[in-house]
Amino acid sequence: MGPGYDRERTARVFDEYGDREWSRHEESPFGRVAFHIHRHYLREYVHAGDHALEVGAGAGRFTIELAEIGARITVADISPGQLELNARHIGEAGLEACVVTRDLADIVDLSRYGDGTFDAVVCYGGPLSFVLDRRDEAFGELLRVTHPGGHVLLGVMSLFGSLHAFLPLADDEIQRFGIEEMQAIVETGFLPDNHSTLGPTHLFTWSRLQSLIDRHRCTLVASSAANFLSIGNDELCERWLADDPEMWERFLGWEVTACAQPGAIDTGTHIIAVVRKPE
Repeated sequence: MGPGYDRERTARVFDEYGDREWSRHEESPFGRVAFHIHRHYLREYVHAGDHALEVGAGAGRFTIELAEIGARITVADISPGQLELNARHIGEAGLEACVVTRDLADIVDLSRYGDGTFDAVVCYGGPLSFVLDRRDEAFGELLRVTHPGGHVLLGVMSLFGSLHAFLPLADDEIQRFGIEEMQAIVETGFLPDNHSTLGPTHLFTWSRLQSLIDRHRCTLVASSAANFLSIGNDELCERWLADDPEMWERFLGWEVTACAQPGAIDTGTHIIAVVRKPE
């Protein structure tokens, strides 16, 4: 089963992670694709005038996107360092007026917010992957604070998609720790501390995320991998991005369509799901 969720440790990890939470969206073609696809679902399910809660908001990449949609945003994160970076980046973008408040808050306890407070709740970047044994509590809190009829947008780290994207690194881990440790990760989805720079992490399969969703009163309305066609094709994607912007934009459209196919959902670095709270 692995260790339980440790709030203080997780906060320290992301304080130390610093601005890498901002820059990771640009470090590879599949990272840029993942950002585009997450943004695609924001623009579909969050609307101008909505009051959105962004849980695990980090350094502010998606806070900026929500502001540009025209939402009012309550920013929440477990890490004081990430909240400071969020304020800096949003301020530099000239969008601080869109932020209602910025709160130090834990996804497993959102009791500072009343039932049904928010038109939409966004939980991108993997907070549900870090709460380990408390993911049902966390998911329940996301739904509780959402207004009836509103949407919760989730992003979790993907087990098989991570293997797909980082198989050479998995081989390095096998050489270092042995095949049985890797076999246990593949079977359980639990990534122990000695295999993770971000501390103990739960990597989801689509079936496990579906099971989590099914245990709560909500309706699944969309699901997607965060990337698919771009993984393993860095050179070609970089060429399109640099030399043929029209082709790159067309390719992003292909990725949105491909990643939403049932056979692709387990193949990206993250899995995205959108659920609707009943009226």
